[in-house]
Amino acid sequence: MQIRTRLTMLYLLNAAGILAGVLLAAYGIYQTRTEEAFYDGLRSKMEMTVQTALRNPTGLRALPPRWLAPEDDTLPYRDNISLFNNSYERVFAVHPDMAPISVKVLQDIYTKNEVRFRHYNLRGLGRLITQPDDRPYAVVVEGYCDPTGLNDLAKVLVISFLGGMALMALSGWYFAGQALAPVSRMMQEVQSLEPSDLSRRVVIGGNHDELSRLAATFNSLLDRVEQAFRMQRLFLSNVSHELKNPLTAIRTQLDVTLQRDRDPAAYRRTLQSILEDVNTMADVEENLLQLARIYNAPASIPLVPVRLDELLWQAKETLQKSHPDYKIVLNYGTMPNAEADLWVQANEPLLRTALLNLLDNGCKYSPDHQVQVGAHFRTGGAPEVEVRNGGPGIPADELPLLFEPFFRSPRHLALGGTGIGLSLVKSILTLHNIALTAHSPPEGGAVFHLVFPKP
Repeated sequence: MQIRTRLTMLYLLNAAGILAGVLLAAYGIYQTRTEEAFYDGLRSKMEMTVQTALRNPTGLRALPPRWLAPEDDTLPYRDNISLFNNSYERVFAVHPDMAPISVKVLQDIYTKNEVRFRHYNLRGLGRLITQPDDRPYAVVVEGYCDPTGLNDLAKVLVISFLGGMALMALSGWYFAGQALAPVSRMMQEVQSLEPSDLSRRVVIGGNHDELSRLAATFNSLLDRVEQAFRMQRLFLSNVSHELKNPLTAIRTQLDVTLQRDRDPAAYRRTLQSILEDVNTMADVEENLLQLARIYNAPASIPLVPVRLDELLWQAKETLQKSHPDYKIVLNYGTMPNAEADLWVQANEPLLRTALLNLLDNGCKYSPDHQVQVGAHFRTGGAPEVEVRNGGPGIPADELPLLFEPFFRSPRHLALGGTGIGLSLVKSILTLHNIALTAHSPPEGGAVFHLVFPKP
């Protein structure tokens, strides 16, 4: 079932329930007031009868039973007034030949003092009247309550209900169509999207309603899809480039080396160069595997308590061991009073990899191969780490691309690298909910600032 049809039906059912309830309440109120007005008229007749017929009750005698039962449920008269003594004998009647009321009704009158009842097609009101000499009489007034007004009202209400339902169905269908028009428009816009061009977006509109938020959410999804396609194309082109270069170098060196016999030193230099190319390929492979692990199964990566100061020291020692010419100045600042403020929730190998990449990146682009690392621990606060180098800085137009996979600044193509390091750093820190920002201060260089979650 279409949403428009379902919305119209739900609207119609809801409106039908409300309208039916209102019309039934109106009919019930009118019926109640009509009956009360009818019984008020009977009371007036009863008062007149009491004042006249009971003015001299000593002359009241039981009437002879000369009444005839009607052949059907219809009495021949439209009204009647009767008096009954405590022996349930009729002592006065406007129409003596009318069928009297039942003994059960008379008993109810003597018990309850006032009773409403039905007598064939008439409605009656009976009341117990006690004379000054303590002789009780039951005064019964009957009349015909014409249902024509109520029947006409019921017909009008039924016609109004059906007409109202028809109008509500049309209005519900129209307004459901108007409400879903943006959805239809979004469907058309989405169907017109092509995989070759994902730059188009759904028009959000200015209503700031749920459909606008749906369009914004869909645009956000398109942003991620476009980013994924762009990353895939960039991945294929850059990976092929990063792997092609060392493979070409290895093939060339092997071809040249095998053209003629060489001395052992030449073979050794060739093998050393090949080993460097293989190590470069292995670094690319390792970084890609870590990226894939973070992207594909982040929930399966365990996080445990890790001392941040010790992890920084381990990263410093590991990097300087592999690059003796690098210099890393580590400053812990003011240490906290409680040891618990030194611990963070992290995956130790991944976080160490991120810190190693940041330190290696800073040393690589600094002329003196030196970085300043500041660690700040505040009691009850969030730990912060700052990595500062003295390199050429980061141009403003390159800052948005700094953490994109395989991005490398055209100014530093001569330096070795894969373009994956900072992207891997960003992914690892995002996994740990660690905020990362980068900027170039006026005095030069680059600063990477890490803010860890509060312990």
